[in-house]
Amino acid sequence: MMIKSKTIVLLFLPVLLVGSTPAFAQKKAELIATKWASSPVIIDGSLSDWNDSLALYNENTKLFYTIANNETHLFLALKNTSKESLSKIFAAGISFSANIESNKKNPPKVTFPVLDRTARPKKAAQVTDMKEMQKQTLARIKEIRVEGFKEIIDGGISLYNTYGIKAAAAFDANNNLIQEIAIPLSLLNLKAGNSDLITYNIKINGLQGPSGTMTQAQQTQRSRMDGMYGGQYPRTSPINKALSSTEFYIKSKLATKR
Repeated sequence: MMIKSKTIVLLFLPVLLVGSTPAFAQKKAELIATKWASSPVIIDGSLSDWNDSLALYNENTKLFYTIANNETHLFLALKNTSKESLSKIFAAGISFSANIESNKKNPPKVTFPVLDRTARPKKAAQVTDMKEMQKQTLARIKEIRVEGFKEIIDGGISLYNTYGIKAAAAFDANNNLIQEIAIPLSLLNLKAGNSDLITYNIKINGLQGPSGTMTQAQQTQRSRMDGMYGGQYPRTSPINKALSSTEFYIKSKLATKR
């Protein structure tokens, strides 16, 4: 099966951390059923390959999602319906990991989208056309971040990499952010027909944590928030919740061809 990817226009939203976003991790893994991808999946940020809908939903993250596989790849499709989460997603991305070893501390993980922070977009006041705003965002998305893969050095890889990892995102007609990710089963040390129970983690990354783990842009944003509360904002404040990551765990076996 061929995995195709094409250029996607993304809508850029300034990283304005407002509103209240749940900040508590869902530690208990829900058991779900992985679908078999019987037709070619085009990684383009569209739900057309998923019958324009995603069957599963997580209340903590406000994400609709579906996981599928075929003989060669694992697929993840996500739809974000939370306006409060958009700023965090564009600031630090969504991470997706697959763990087939119950005590493995660093399972293979993909983070997307990753914006190029060296590119300076025009100020919001200078951009009045929505298409221009989308164009600017598209120009800033250069890579996918990977971690924990034996065959790949941790860090950023090109959207057009030779490893077979694909990712794309776009907005649907209702302004919901759609993301698709495809990872070769071989990179996860899996084969079609594998009967092991796999633990997946889906995480909307926040801006909390040691400064060494944050980008310069994230550190700057957090410093601004700190200043609003005299250097220490309340743990239960909307700002603190907006800065925190939100995640959930699921378990599933690979689907088999019927």
